[in-house]
Amino acid sequence: TSPYVTVINIDRGQLPPVQEVAGWTGRQFADALRHDQSNRSYNVHFRQLLHVSYRIAAEYSNIYIHHLMANKELVGQQVSENLYDRHIRRIFEDKH
Repeated sequence: TSPYVTVINIDRGQLPPVQEVAGWTGRQFADALRHDQSNRSYNVHFRQLLHVSYRIAAEYSNIYIHHLMANKELVGQQVSENLYDRHIRRIFEDKH
């Protein structure tokens, strides 16, 4: 986490227990992770933890890439929605 140490603010007490997360549906996981503050299931601490965990994914790159490719349509849709709808489009919405 060294590059992010000044901006990380994870309260471990606000993280869901591992056993709980293991039983989540895909929707529950996405709701906790997706940056949608209007969703009561959104958990900023969980989101920050996953963001800094990409280094671990890189260490297991063969497994990570395998699952990424197996789910590329869904992942691509979610990445596009996040980047386009939640970031790029909002820059230009006020311009019209």
